[in-house]
Amino acid sequence: MGWNPRAKLDEIAPEPSLGPGISRPVNSAGTRLYRLRVKRPGSPVMAVTLPAENKESAMRYAVNRWPDCSVEVEG
Repeated sequence: MGWNPRAKLDEIAPEPSLGPGISRPVNSAGTRLYRLRVKRPGSPVMAVTLPAENKESAMRYAVNRWPDCSVEVEG
């Protein structure tokens, strides 16, 4: 039996953009919870609940957290 080198990832995932107003609402914002389906390449679909001001903001927050994902709002 021979020695096998450790497998390395060929692709480096994009870095998230995090912070108030970028990946989550600012503290003073009026929010409600939105359920999202987040699909990342090579991963199963995640059901995520995020607080946000509106649907567009919820989707933007998800994309800023997981830059390589596709997002849709449930319901």
